[in-house]
Amino acid sequence: MILPLEKTYLMMCFLKAQTQLSKLKIQPQGKKSIHDVLASCATITITPFDLTTFPKTIVVDFGTTNCLCNDGRYRRGKLNIVTTGWVRDSGTVITITPQDYYVNNNKVEGQKTITNKGRNTAGHLNYDIVVDGTISTSEGTTSWHCVRNHEWIEGDSTIFNPWDDVFLIRGEAWGTNIHGEDYQVVVINPLRVARSCRWVTAGVLRITSGGHVLDINYGDGNCDGTVVITLDQTNTSTYVVP
Repeated sequence: MILPLEKTYLMMCFLKAQTQLSKLKIQPQGKKSIHDVLASCATITITPFDLTTFPKTIVVDFGTTNCLCNDGRYRRGKLNIVTTGWVRDSGTVITITPQDYYVNNNKVEGQKTITNKGRNTAGHLNYDIVVDGTISTSEGTTSWHCVRNHEWIEGDSTIFNPWDDVFLIRGEAWGTNIHGEDYQVVVINPLRVARSCRWVTAGVLRITSGGHVLDINYGDGNCDGTVVITLDQTNTSTYVVP
């Protein structure tokens, strides 16, 4: 499974940076410091380093000791990425595989695949995403499997500005939590994710586990972190996510 920063960074890396590869200030052997996005201890290696040869392998390397990233999380290890083409090209497949990869000392394993499905009937680029992974913590191991679609509804025309990007996310996930209980997560109403906001800004998510149903309503588009949570369709509370 890829955690929130990886979801943001890897999509930005491919959806934006690929189109300006020749303009990047690259270090020797095709490496570029990404301290402006992640941390000074992380580097990207692109092989082969040109604009025409595919498939390409991109390695995001955080080193072998914990690296404090800009989101306040510690990371170490590598993310190995293979892409069959430019991310904006229909049919391109991107595979992301962690290698000895840890986030806050929790080991992340598995694989994530992103497939460009071209433009939908609304004219928006959209991507199918499949994840099979686990996170091992000091309290136990959680498995995560998901199938979802990301529809790029705003910002795909502004190549050099990732911060105006907005996506609608649909799909479902399932797995087993650290207590050995099965769970299912279903997007009831599409989740609206804006790159410029740290929170999901709209949509409804339903989590089913242990005989209970939890609905999370992310609001109507405001970037304020407010969510309304309903347990078993009866008990409702409002929270502000930090």
